[in-house]
Amino acid sequence: MQVQFLGTSSGSPSRYRNMSAVAISFDTSKQWMLVDCGEGTQHQILKTPLSPAKLAIICITHIHGDHCYGLPGLLSSMSLHGRSEPVTLIAPQKLINFIHASLALTDVNLGFDLYCHDVEALAGPLQLALCKIESIKLKHRVPSFGYKVTEAQVPKKLKIDQLQANNIESGPHYNTLQKGHNVDYKGTTLHAHQYTYDSYKPRVVIICGDNEKPTILSEYLNNVDLLVHEATFTHRDLLKVGTHTGHSDAKRVAEFAQKYGVKRLALTHFSVRYHGPGMLEPLKREALEHYQGDIHFAEDLMCLTIPKQQL
Repeated sequence: MQVQFLGTSSGSPSRYRNMSAVAISFDTSKQWMLVDCGEGTQHQILKTPLSPAKLAIICITHIHGDHCYGLPGLLSSMSLHGRSEPVTLIAPQKLINFIHASLALTDVNLGFDLYCHDVEALAGPLQLALCKIESIKLKHRVPSFGYKVTEAQVPKKLKIDQLQANNIESGPHYNTLQKGHNVDYKGTTLHAHQYTYDSYKPRVVIICGDNEKPTILSEYLNNVDLLVHEATFTHRDLLKVGTHTGHSDAKRVAEFAQKYGVKRLALTHFSVRYHGPGMLEPLKREALEHYQGDIHFAEDLMCLTIPKQQL
């Protein structure tokens, strides 16, 4: 499982950073998902091995343009690249309306079905073929969300001892069970969940939108392998700019991650005042002073691999 940063800037792009977008890819499928889609995201995708035709899930955290203005163009390009399988879009209803209006007003007919889910109306986690997605309501100037993503297609291993104990001989049905399917055997249904187990722990990441209150996430951190959170400013600069921006600073996020035992933290969404060689150093020093875990300061196209962990 890999998390790749396609854009790491806040508000507007610069020569060094594009606007917010994070790709998540999975070991067992060429299909992948995208969280946020700032303007220029499809240009960033061209610099990676990711295929627009294989983008299956898109999640938008909130309606601010630096997180969504690239989506109409990307959807159109996906269609031109031959995407025909359905695509799932999870986003605020206003963004869904914007997408429908943009496509209609520019006479775009997608070559695939776009299944839209209003994130504010989700009753619970959404189970998809690639992963399970749980939305997390954050605190910002407009409704903003984080997405907890748990991979779903974990290869199975057979419980050989249990199969043998139940006098179930080896055969093609073993392979069927291992693929996660129930199978008929001598007039009896063998249930895959009874005779198989995951070969490793499903990996879990949280990708957040803009959020001034990291502690909101505290109840969602169980089994999380990576937390991606904005750190738009240093603490000192945020106090100068004003907390009305609805953003976090490196100190606040680092203190939260340290207090709640976050195993791996990636900071992103940096104000343009920190772009350029050496400009991020004040923010790095602040975060490192308050968090002693595995921390990453996202750069455009940086790719983090989430390692497998045995159960």
